[in-house]
Amino acid sequence: MATDKKKHSTIAAGETPSRQALADMVLSVNDIVPVASATERSQLVTALDSTDFPVGSGRPLTVARADARPLHQVEISRGGVFVPVSGVLSFSSKASMKTWTDANSAMLTPGDRCVTPDMDFRWTGEAWRAVLPHGAMFVGVTSATSTVTVDHPLGQAPGSIVATDRNQGAASATRKIAVVVANADQIQFYVTNDGGGIPNNPVEFYWLAFP
Repeated sequence: MATDKKKHSTIAAGETPSRQALADMVLSVNDIVPVASATERSQLVTALDSTDFPVGSGRPLTVARADARPLHQVEISRGGVFVPVSGVLSFSSKASMKTWTDANSAMLTPGDRCVTPDMDFRWTGEAWRAVLPHGAMFVGVTSATSTVTVDHPLGQAPGSIVATDRNQGAASATRKIAVVVANADQIQFYVTNDGGGIPNNPVEFYWLAFP
């Protein structure tokens, strides 16, 4: 067998054609292979390992994975890891984003992008950083220490935080909401009335955290 200019196996000059040679020619074509899931994708990689065309850096495999997000279904192998051809990594949660990054950060370069269901991130060279602010409305009751704690998806401690009272609940006219502490996952607010905390008090407020 020989290799043509597109790196496909082909029958060499003077070689006697055979069924196996023709089969190898077809198998060497790097087409996009449809797979139903990551499990079938792994099975395909294993099957190719036993042929003359195993998946590797010199012969990447491209698949169309049916259970991926519609705009990210075409994936290509890179160092044993499949990444979307779109260049945008997609994770179901911050936890899965962290797990993948801990194992594969060497593949990333500054400016690379990933998304979770509610956030858009860029890689700085050391960590993922959120691109857009995130906020929500809190409706509930302060704790026994007059605090309210909310989760946020920024993946980093917010650079700034804004809280706007909806003027609902007890002492709404003179109530104040201040940030006590914020980290990469949560923000804690302290709710006061005339300078003193108001424990176990119904409150409603909007909050917005900026990267």
